[in-house]
Amino acid sequence: MDGPRKSLSAADVARHLPLRPVACAVLAALSEGPKPGIDIMEAANATVPGHPILGPGTLYRLLKELRHEKLIARADPTGITPADDRQVHHVLTPLGDLVLRAEVARLRRTILLAGGVRQAHGR
Repeated sequence: MDGPRKSLSAADVARHLPLRPVACAVLAALSEGPKPGIDIMEAANATVPGHPILGPGTLYRLLKELRHEKLIARADPTGITPADDRQVHHVLTPLGDLVLRAEVARLRRTILLAGGVRQAHGR
């Protein structure tokens, strides 16, 4: 371990918002627990049926970026580090979980706003 875990502040979360849609989809895919890259890609691509938002190259660059930002971490549930990067499992970090929750709350507010616009125009 890196020593005592510092508590996360609202500023720690806010600096990551708003998330790009593809980053949000990856974090959402990991909200159910650790997954290997292929499962993350399939879950993220399922958010836009008929139009994949992630290919393998984009996914692995994004996973590296999200690890660098401390939103996700590598987690091998078997305790054995796979030789192939495609078999590595990823997991949300506490910060990643808070950022995802904040982004979902932001998107809900946006959807409510859009609902008000539709009602105001009689649609």
